[in-house]
Amino acid sequence: MQDDTIALTGEPPIPTRGWVLYDGFCPVCLAAIHRWGPLLRRRGFIPVALQTEWARRRLGLRPGELPGEMKLLLVGGPVLGGVDALVAIGRTVWWAWPFAVLAELPGPDGLARALYRWIAANRQCLGDVCSVPRKRIRRRHPAATTFLELP
Repeated sequence: MQDDTIALTGEPPIPTRGWVLYDGFCPVCLAAIHRWGPLLRRRGFIPVALQTEWARRRLGLRPGELPGEMKLLLVGGPVLGGVDALVAIGRTVWWAWPFAVLAELPGPDGLARALYRWIAANRQCLGDVCSVPRKRIRRRHPAATTFLELP
């Protein structure tokens, strides 16, 4: 099996379509790259962690700075981020193409962007791993909890 990440030093190989730049410390991102990396490679995309020197240089990031979303650096083209990056990738996969088109329509577009922003903002706390301290919620009484109770 091919390694899912590029070493933190050196240049990644040149893909036919582009580089998928993801947070290399995010458990959700790593799981997605592990799951979808082979498909991305077959479609001409190479996954590269945003923490690599190469990615930081290409995006003009300072050391330790990370964008709030994944990036897609197209060969000879623009840098796309978040939903726009996912749509561009989705258009290269026959079964994902309808979802990519749907995500660009006025109603679903806003929903897709809001959902992506929420996932990106909470990516360190998804998948049973959370490095962010959670607020402690005080309940009136353990037996007083209901399904729809608000804090």
